[in-house]
Amino acid sequence: MKPWERKVIRVINLFIYHLAKHWLLLVNLAVALYVFPAIGAPLLMWNHYERPARAIYFFYSFACHQLPERSFFIGPHLTYSLDEIRNFIGEQADSVIQRRRFIGNEEVGYKMAMCQRDIAIYLTILMAGIAFTFVRKRLEPLSFRSFLVLCIPIAVDGITQLMGLRESTPPGRVFSGALFGIALVWLTYPRLEMAFEEIRKAAATNLGRTLIRQDENDTFSTTSR
Repeated sequence: MKPWERKVIRVINLFIYHLAKHWLLLVNLAVALYVFPAIGAPLLMWNHYERPARAIYFFYSFACHQLPERSFFIGPHLTYSLDEIRNFIGEQADSVIQRRRFIGNEEVGYKMAMCQRDIAIYLTILMAGIAFTFVRKRLEPLSFRSFLVLCIPIAVDGITQLMGLRESTPPGRVFSGALFGIALVWLTYPRLEMAFEEIRKAAATNLGRTLIRQDENDTFSTTSR
């Protein structure tokens, strides 16, 4: 094996090793980078940074309905009912599209770029991911059956609301979303940790073999001379 080939293999194995070692940090950072802009958008509006704020609202509009009556606001009140939204925007409130476009104003505050349930889900995933760093070697993964049981509240809350049988409440959205976030982390993170541990071991073994072969080749070259 040529020297440059050994170096390439070593670099690849080092990259795989460190990726497998720090996967949880990378996932937590990714979740934080996803959820915090949605929370920060109304703060940008309050501080008159409208262009970046509206860019954030536009980006998240592809991932969330952003209905104001189901979103948290940063302003005088944390939440507003549909009737209160009607008072703010008038007849336009009968249109879902117009309600989605309603960001807020200085009188009522500005909504977050994701709905209450999504904020609860991703914040809980982030907090549970951080908490997992302290139990990653001890926590047994959640069974798929238990995961489905913990998903019942979010399924019932979302489906009954979608079918018009009832209007869900902010506490219900937060509770069901947070429970789903915890269940998802509990289901997947311990399994990911076990998988990445095997990858770390394999990469470490490959690194050791590369070093051993390099030493053997150097010794052989010295002896030959």
